[in-house]
Amino acid sequence: MVTNLTGKTVTACVLELSSSSQSHRKSKTVWDAVLQDVQPIEPGGSISQYLSHVVGNPLPDKVDVVAGVWADGETFGDSIWVKNILETREMRASAYELAATVLQQGLDQNWTRNQYVQAISDKPNSGPIIAIRSTLQANQQFAEEPQLLRGAIQVLLESFRQKSAQIRKAKPNTSAATPGKSRYRTSSICATWQLAAIFDLLKFEHVRALSMLRS
Repeated sequence: MVTNLTGKTVTACVLELSSSSQSHRKSKTVWDAVLQDVQPIEPGGSISQYLSHVVGNPLPDKVDVVAGVWADGETFGDSIWVKNILETREMRASAYELAATVLQQGLDQNWTRNQYVQAISDKPNSGPIIAIRSTLQANQQFAEEPQLLRGAIQVLLESFRQKSAQIRKAKPNTSAATPGKSRYRTSSICATWQLAAIFDLLKFEHVRALSMLRS
């Protein structure tokens, strides 16, 4: 568990994990409320999450916060990991915007299901593109029911635009970055295998499109 002992809200942070028995072995994980669609860490608030563990190695029992982004746009800590957070956000926002551009073109030109499939066939395999592909593959009836297809595409398009806007709105003020580690309290953690965030994104977008289409 990590507790925010500062007076500022945190939207992202990098956690460095280590074991007291093997202090030279360290791993890092990035937690980002903006990308994971969860609440930021308010002053006095805490987060706990399942973290990766290599079988045969000792369980990590120490967590340090080495970098992060405040809700007001300022950043702190290791510049390399701050850059990692910012670049990941930029990459995710760009992926949403690329997918939204494709979907809008399809709506404007009244594409068929096969035309959507063809349009995304050469696009980078990002979370939004996977969500589109999965939605099309799971609904073969879209080929005969263009109105259902259009409805599903509109749901995905709106979702992608909202996510892109949310990420862009959280753009940090890198000129106000502060070095060093921040004031956090950490406790022992539970280690287990961690799934990549992209799969949570895929599941959310795909299920949301289908549920709204059927309602």
